[in-house]
Amino acid sequence: MKNFRFILAILLLFGLSATLMGNEWANYYFPDAPGSYWVYEDQNGDELTRYAIEPEEIDGEFYRAFKYDPRLEDWADFEHYVQPYSYQVGAEWVAFFVGTEIENALKAATMKQMDEVIVLMRQTLMEQMPPELNVTFDLNYDIEVDSQDYFYFLPTPATFGEEWTATEINVVLTMTIDIKGMPIEIPGGSTQTVKTYTTLVESGNVTGTETVETEAGTFENCLVIEYRTDASTETVMSVEVPQQPGPQDQQDVTLTTIWLAPNVGIIKFEHQHEVAEENEALGLETPEDQTLELISYEIKSSSSEEE
Repeated sequence: MKNFRFILAILLLFGLSATLMGNEWANYYFPDAPGSYWVYEDQNGDELTRYAIEPEEIDGEFYRAFKYDPRLEDWADFEHYVQPYSYQVGAEWVAFFVGTEIENALKAATMKQMDEVIVLMRQTLMEQMPPELNVTFDLNYDIEVDSQDYFYFLPTPATFGEEWTATEINVVLTMTIDIKGMPIEIPGGSTQTVKTYTTLVESGNVTGTETVETEAGTFENCLVIEYRTDASTETVMSVEVPQQPGPQDQQDVTLTTIWLAPNVGIIKFEHQHEVAEENEALGLETPEDQTLELISYEIKSSSSEEE
């Protein structure tokens, strides 16, 4: 029994030590004492300031918290990598509580793109009709987005070269085409429906460390984290089409890189879109690549550090 108690004590001590090490390691790269702030500049010269504020309680759980200036006005501009409002640092993960924000942002961005697609599709359909026919096309769409609650930003501690699933998002896009004035009967009726099911899986990987220079200074031993988003898509039509393709995979839809400096946090962010050819084929503009770089900051001491 004494040996059993000794082994149990060692296991408990090891588990507690691992938890403390994980938290300390995460805090080392993610300081957030209230009063701290970080000022970033984007690719257009616009500034974003992040402020660390007092922790908040959500549904009985406590989360560390940030606020931002200027305040977000368009959900399409939200970046879950660098704009979390609530997050947790645990024994296994730094996890951003951003599921609802991701859903709002992806829906807003998709709606903007679909508004362009609808115009192009209507023009294409009208051009294919003989001018003497008075045929019209009424196009509408609906978007459903379902994201998991947490974006797993970083394991605590992380191992170089080991991938993890940061988040998974499911999107259902329903497009309805109402055809009026067609002189012949259309198979399946005058209202056609196309549904596209897309699953986005984002994987993270700590690739190494680098020395990074920004306007805020030179930072050594920065963690380099890459996030790759892969998309698998399946299209279902209300009318069966011969030789209709099945699920199609589009690898590496986006690549995001984040640099984390010890005792400072995020100092640099790059977001690249890798579907330019597909957009050009559809006549759509590819979203511009996005960058953020730290230009000034102040890190306050936490109460635990002072003690």
